[in-house]
Amino acid sequence: MVIYNAIEIADYYSSIVGSEIGTLLALIFVVAFCAALVVALSLHELAHGLAALKNGDMTAKYEGRLTANPFKHFDPYGLLMMFLVGFGWAKPVPINPYNFKNYKKGMIETSIAGVVTNAILAIVFSLLGALVNLVPLVEINFGFYLLFALKWFLDLSVLFNVNFMLFNLLPLFPLDGFRLLEALLPDGNRVVAFLRKYGNTILLALILFGFVTDMIGVNLSPLNLYIEYVGGWIIKGLNALWRLIGLPV
Repeated sequence: MVIYNAIEIADYYSSIVGSEIGTLLALIFVVAFCAALVVALSLHELAHGLAALKNGDMTAKYEGRLTANPFKHFDPYGLLMMFLVGFGWAKPVPINPYNFKNYKKGMIETSIAGVVTNAILAIVFSLLGALVNLVPLVEINFGFYLLFALKWFLDLSVLFNVNFMLFNLLPLFPLDGFRLLEALLPDGNRVVAFLRKYGNTILLALILFGFVTDMIGVNLSPLNLYIEYVGGWIIKGLNALWRLIGLPV
């Protein structure tokens, strides 16, 4: 994803302002991509740890996961998927729900903390992106490069946070949606037992199918379609909201 988009940006701007500037803008895009990814993933995982701590579990703190440092949270395969198809995952923050002062409340709050954080970040970055659109990109100078980087960072941040939110809401082990479902349903529920046993396999199959369909250029993956279309409507909804208050999007 990132390489393909960077090449498109380089080609587009090279045809307008020259190959050197086009290449530089492509590199700026890659930096903005990585920065947006770091923020979305790190704050998602940090939110889980803080929610667990609030409910009485110190495991994430003892494991050094109460940090925004991306190197503490990145999963190599999840990171690779982000670069290839635009969505992925991080290493789950370790929690011990038996330390929670109230087990069910702690499980629910910890499960939704990451996706709620992504939702809030998507709204904030979308609003900031609409505000930045008030500043035109005209003359090629340092301000142009800075604004170009900021616009891409904000746009990609909205995309990543929406994608992470939707991906993690899937009720498949070990995602947040499964943890929430597990907390809400009675102990011993057959659906939960099935998803715990086969959720990883289903998730892997969906990801691999999405990767293959992306490679052949046929968008038939349920996972890709879910994230693309639901995420697209969420972003369109945010843009419509900013237009209502007179901001350019």
